[in-house]
Amino acid sequence: MLGMNPHTGLEAEAIHRANPRARVTTVQDTVRDDQVVTSSARGGERIHDLKGEAGIQSFVATLELPWAQSQRVAAAIAGAGEDARDELAQLAQVWARAEKGGVIPSRLVLSGHSGGSSLWGEERGFKNGVLSRDDIAQLAAALPRAAAGIEDLCVAACYNGGQTSVEAWRAIFPQVRTVWAYHGSAPGAVSGSTAHLARWEKATRGEVNALQADAARGLRKGENLAVWSRRDGYQTATVSANLDELRTRYASGQGVFERSFSGVEAVQDAQRGPLRAHYNTLQALLGRPEVSAAERVGLERARDQTLRVLFYGNVAAQFQRTHQTSLQRGFAALGWSSPDFSRLGRGEALAVIQSFETELSRRQPPPLEARRLLPLLTEGLRDLRRERVPENWL
Repeated sequence: MLGMNPHTGLEAEAIHRANPRARVTTVQDTVRDDQVVTSSARGGERIHDLKGEAGIQSFVATLELPWAQSQRVAAAIAGAGEDARDELAQLAQVWARAEKGGVIPSRLVLSGHSGGSSLWGEERGFKNGVLSRDDIAQLAAALPRAAAGIEDLCVAACYNGGQTSVEAWRAIFPQVRTVWAYHGSAPGAVSGSTAHLARWEKATRGEVNALQADAARGLRKGENLAVWSRRDGYQTATVSANLDELRTRYASGQGVFERSFSGVEAVQDAQRGPLRAHYNTLQALLGRPEVSAAERVGLERARDQTLRVLFYGNVAAQFQRTHQTSLQRGFAALGWSSPDFSRLGRGEALAVIQSFETELSRRQPPPLEARRLLPLLTEGLRDLRRERVPENWL
């Protein structure tokens, strides 16, 4: 079980309670960001700092794999984002056994917050990194015997149960027999994931080739379950809207998005309401295999922006905290006091950014610090681009 949130232990315990004979190997955030500790046969311990090449190389050497393969593992770890390398390295430790003829767990749980293509951790101020599906795919490609040993996959995270997402997970694990995921929001540990995982554990004991979409019936958010199995293929717990209906819903929800994005209309509740419904429609469209690659690009951009508008309060607070020094220097370069964006509504923040951009354009030559700040303001807070607003800010 790889979990990005601090309640990973609770979910692992729920699986063990459901089946005391089940041995659960837990991978979770380490005490120090992107550091792992390994033990030698002689009892000595070594700390590997995965922020740099030297630490990554010293770590992969402990896996005792052929050199070329160890370099592929190193590349996978190096490619992961900040504070996600420790989880990926621990997963590599487990999976490396298969490459040397050993046994690894054939069932895999991936748990965390998600927007459909990555996992991250956050709860009550706790911040963890972002582990993408591509990161896991790269590690699986480096350790193919391990990837082929995964028979049952559970993605205990939101919006990973669309048909295209399930197919993407299946592509990583070529011998998988069953997949359990959620095409809508998934329950958290406090709100029911432990009960869901207990059901999943029971349904996937032994070598199974079938999984039913009603396996979480009666549980909170059980209606959001999506499954795939070798015998029955892809199924969802509820009847999905057809593609024309989804496109109609998307078009009608654009007005809600535009009013929220422009700050005219404040988001009252990130978990429900018209903008959340619009976000759900976007996710449903992205889950449909009939959607073309060209259309998917625009929908993914819209999904990412909509999610960041939903959680704009968190975004603004993290933006202020992360870029406080740059904000102070940039506004001071214009002779202005730096605002606290964590205290401004979106409409107010956009007005400040517009004033800043207008004033900067008037200055000849433009002050350096203000010029450096402008892309953070426009691409970050204004446009809410994914590369400027990481998912673990949400």
